Amino acid sequence: MALFDLKDDRLEPAVLGRPATDADRAAVLAAVRRQIAEVLHRPLLAIGWDQVVGGDALTALDAAGQVVTIEVIDVLDSTALLLAMARATNAARTGRDQLASRYPGGLPAFEQDWAGFRGAMPARVEPGPRLTVVATSIADDVRTSFGMIAESGVELHELRVRSTEDGRALVSVELLHTDVASQALDLDPAAQVAAPAADPEPSAATVPTPVVAQTPGPQPDDGAPVPAPAASGSGHRLDAAALGAEPTVPSGEASEQALAAIAQTLETPTTLVWLRRRRGIDHRATLAADGTITLADGTAYRDPSAAANAAQHTQDIDGWRAWRVGVGGPSLRELLV
Repeated sequence: MALFDLKDDRLEPAVLGRPATDADRAAVLAAVRRQIAEVLHRPLLAIGWDQVVGGDALTALDAAGQVVTIEVIDVLDSTALLLAMARATNAARTGRDQLASRYPGGLPAFEQDWAGFRGAMPARVEPGPRLTVVATSIADDVRTSFGMIAESGVELHELRVRSTEDGRALVSVELLHTDVASQALDLDPAAQVAAPAADPEPSAATVPTPVVAQTPGPQPDDGAPVPAPAASGSGHRLDAAALGAEPTVPSGEASEQALAAIAQTLETPTTLVWLRRRRGIDHRATLAADGTITLADGTAYRDPSAAANAAQHTQDIDGWRAWRVGVGGPSLRELLV
């Protein structure tokens, strides 16, 4: 429920209290940790909590029997998000015997409580997000890339905490919506200029199109001759030959050194984008200072083509032309020194 102040006959968003103290934020995070199922309005069978940088992470089973990770942290930036996604990936691979070994009371208690938990759930339940993060602060780069992140089974909640003069802490929990992130991506000026009229953009409230695996080999509009390196503001259509092409730099030591050299010229970590909406391609990754590319699922690569092939589940991508620095930014090929 939105709350407003009436000022000069106008409604303005109400701001109660003052910025939260460190003590209030810490107390709120601890309370959220204790009452996480109530905060998320989601049935969970908690397996166990682990301390992570900046907070705590819960491994649990949801109503569909899916292993999920829920992190309650203070600040969520791109590095914290990548670490959380890596932990969620590892947790998803955990077997039931491993879960039972972590459960208070061991295997007998786990089997009994799991049977009771499942018995209380509806017959058919759709699995929810594999990773949920609750944070008091979400960095701007995480917000703008959330349209892609959400496609990877990630859900973000922002805790807004205010302190009052009488010693109370006021708390709101807001789910970050993909329509806001999609607007941020689609309103990028460089992306609008680069995209031709023949390739219609989705509406601002549309979640990016799910990835469609490509058949190896040249595609009808991807078989053009390899273009010469273009200006850094060029659009994603100049990557037309990225599919069904030999890598600009062969995989191996030469590729790793070239990528590391590019990373040293950028402010890292930086977001890499491979966006071809007509083909249903919409991938994001993070380039670290050492030249490592980390995909949304937490897997890391030292070669752009290997990262692109893994993201698109194919074998013939020139990642140097596919990956761009930001939406509408220069390709890695254009940044080769």
